Formats: sequence, C-alpha cells, structure tokens
Amino acid sequence: MNGPCDFDGVVVGGGPAGCAAAAALAGLGWSVLLVDAGVDRHKQLSGEFLHPAGVRALRELGLGDVVDHWASCPVRGFAVFFSASTHAIVLPYARGTTGVSLEHSAITVPLLEAVARRPGVSVQVRARVTSVDHNDARGVRLRYLHQGVEHAVRARMLVAADGRASPVRRMLGISERFTRISTMLGLTVDSACLPVPDHGHQFVGGPLYALAYAIQPEVARVMVDLPLGSTARTLQEQPELLATFPRALSGEIRRALEENPTPRMASNDDRLAQAVWKGSAVLVGDAASCCHPITGSGMTSCFHDARALQEALRLHPDDLPRALERYAGVRRPAQRTRVALASSFYGACAGQDEGMRALRLGLLRYWARSPRGARASMALASSEASSMWMLAQEYLLVVGHSLVSLRPGHQRDVRSRAAVPLLLSAGPPLRGAVASTLEQVGSWWHRRVRHLRLHARPLGQRATQGRPRIQPVAPAAPVHVP
Repeated sequence: MNGPCDFDGVVVGGGPAGCAAAAALAGLGWSVLLVDAGVDRHKQLSGEFLHPAGVRALRELGLGDVVDHWASCPVRGFAVFFSASTHAIVLPYARGTTGVSLEHSAITVPLLEAVARRPGVSVQVRARVTSVDHNDARGVRLRYLHQGVEHAVRARMLVAADGRASPVRRMLGISERFTRISTMLGLTVDSACLPVPDHGHQFVGGPLYALAYAIQPEVARVMVDLPLGSTARTLQEQPELLATFPRALSGEIRRALEENPTPRMASNDDRLAQAVWKGSAVLVGDAASCCHPITGSGMTSCFHDARALQEALRLHPDDLPRALERYAGVRRPAQRTRVALASSFYGACAGQDEGMRALRLGLLRYWARSPRGARASMALASSEASSMWMLAQEYLLVVGHSLVSLRPGHQRDVRSRAAVPLLLSAGPPLRGAVASTLEQVGSWWHRRVRHLRLHARPLGQRATQGRPRIQPVAPAAPVHVP
C-alpha cells in the first residue's frame, strides 16, 4: 500500500470489544479511529455479566475509572439450582475477588465516552464501513459512510470488533463455522425473587434452562433459553415449562410477559472464524468467536483479547505480522477451552436424554461433595483458568460421579442408555486437550526455528529484519459521543 497512513489503527465497533481494543492501542501511543454504527444499546440483549478477570483486564487497559463509576451490582459466584430443588450449589469465585453485573447500555455508553476522551483517539458514530479495498502486511485501506458522505482511510492496522455477525470479517474474506443453538429471551424482574444475593443464578434440569442476575438495585435480568422456533408466546401458552423454576421466579416471569409480550430476544450461536488475522487486519471479541452465554464469559473474553493484542504489539512493535501471529497463538488455547466448556456445560444443563440427565446428577454429586471441584469449575467458567487439560480432567471426574450415581437399583437398560452417551461425551474435551497440547508444542517449535534462523544470519541482515516502527500521526478532532 502506497502513501502515508491517516491513523495507526482503525477499530470497527463501539461495543465492549471495540472500546477495549481502542484503549489498548491508545495505551501504546497509537493514533486510533473508532468507527461505530451507533446502534441503540438500550434495546440490545447482550453482555451484562463481568467476571473478576474481566474487571482486572479493564483496569489494566486504563479504564478503571469507568469501572469505579458504574452503578453495578456485586457478583461473588454462581448459585446453581437443579430442577425443582430449593437448595443451591454455590460455585464461588476465588477468595477476595468479585465480579459485577449491570445493564448493557450502562456498560457500553460510559466505555465509549471514556475512549473518546483518550488522547489520540477519534470516534465517528453512526458510521458504517462499506468496503475494505486493500489489506496486506503493509497496511489497509477502507471506506466508511457517515451522514451520506463516504470517507476513505488508510491505516497500519484494522481491528474488527463489530460483533458475531461481523460485516468486516466477511469483507476480509475470512470464513466462519456457524451453528445456531437456541434463542435467548430476556426479561427484567424483581431481584427479590432470586434466592441467593450477590450471585448469578443458574436454573438447570427442567424443561428450560435460565440464567439470572441483578442489574441494578431491586431489578434483575432473567435469560430464558428457548428451543429454536420458540417465542415468548410459547411460555404464555405453556406455563408448565416454568414449573421447575422457584415459584417466586416463575411468577415474576409470567408477570413480565403480561406487561411486555414482546421482550428482548437474541440468537444463541456457536461461531468460530477460520482465522483471527489476515494481512494487517485482526478480529477481537465475538467477531473472532462466540459461544452460548451459559458461563457469562463473553465480555471477559473480549477484554482479554484486547489485552493480548496490546501485549503482542508491545513485544513486536516493528513487525506487525509477527505481533498478530503471536496474538492468535495466545488467545487460541483460552478460546478453545471457553467454547468447549460452554458446549459441555450447556449439554449437561439443558440436555434431556438419559446420558445428560445422568451427567447432571454427576455434577450435583461432584459439587456437593468436593469444594475443590466447585472452585475449579468456577475458575474455568470465569476464565481464571484456561487449560484444556484441566477441563478434560474435571469433565472426567464429573463422568465418574455420574457413573457412580447410576446405582444398581436402576434397570439395566436405563444404566446402559445413560452410561454409553456419558462415556462418549468425554471424547470432545479429551480430543481438545490433545489438540491444544500438540498445537502449543508446534507453535513453540515454529518460534524456536525462526529464532535460530534469524540469529544464524549475518548481523547486517538481522538489523533490517523488522519492519519500520509505526510512527503516530496527528489524529483528527474527536467526535463527541451523544
């Protein structure tokens, strides 16, 4: 690409991922243009739950003042209710750590306003990227439409943070694996109906799965997982679907549906981009991968992406392809674990066959008998731990407890119908652990060989190996966020 750059980086998307990415680049002294479509975030059913690791990542990005001014509710872990049980199994965070929950717009609007005030950051709201005309290792050239006028921009790097449907990802020619799982219905209810204060609530084992948490004093969000093809009317026409929820919660759900028969809804998808970088463009957050929100780790994950990108660029300031390769290598194991955990946990919580019912009994038995197991499960769910081997080990322990729960009193055909799928369900986590290990070994070997080749070259060649350091340019005047 010929000609000087207008910005060091262009970030597309003004949600949590885009704001975090813009803050990460600004923290390196880059000039940044953030292009945001300006959707009404008050109407979105999206991230509202942030684990302690996500709070730490935001503070590391220099956004601690935003966190401190949020009118958020504290979260100390998950309380899991099995079927119609009134007794919760508590999965605690590590001692001394606390997450937060609050309404989506109360997260995103202050973040965008804070990023717009950063030196070197310009924000263009109600703007839409129309094309990526050029993208290679030397930079990108793109166009965006704002107030009916099309603008052309050159940049050293493009960050696609425009969500799971990511138009920019398609413009870059990066394909994805896509599976639609279910539909999520979101309602607001009186938080007094949630039995365990200061905790996220998981209701599993009944006809429907639900996640609930406070988003402001006296107000809670309930996310009800509906099978594909279902709507809010399904709950109104079949109230028996709510029978296994606590009576106070099911009553609040019915009341909320009567007051608002067309509540917020969103699709629950598994999406995995074929690659997370191409040329001088990189994907962060849901644009790169997303999964069922059962663990509430989406926002934590996107803030980790921003930190990983920042660290990769800090380590390799003169070699953008190498920095983006490192970013991809750092985020891949954690994302693989997160996606595998969400898939396994959702199957255990929502599955209705004999095998998944037995797996639920195993989870109940494991968590009730092993405080260490409860803490390990919460560490995986909250992204404090990201080892696929740890996930595989924990899954096998749960399967073991599930097999023990299939007592001889069960009919033999029932035991066999449950035991076979139980054992088979352990296959994906084990295969994932092996694949993750082989990939990390291969990545280490690739870096080692490259290092040896570089140092085997004459000194003069080594001096010119890296690309020129990015020189910040004067940013355009910031656009105030309405």
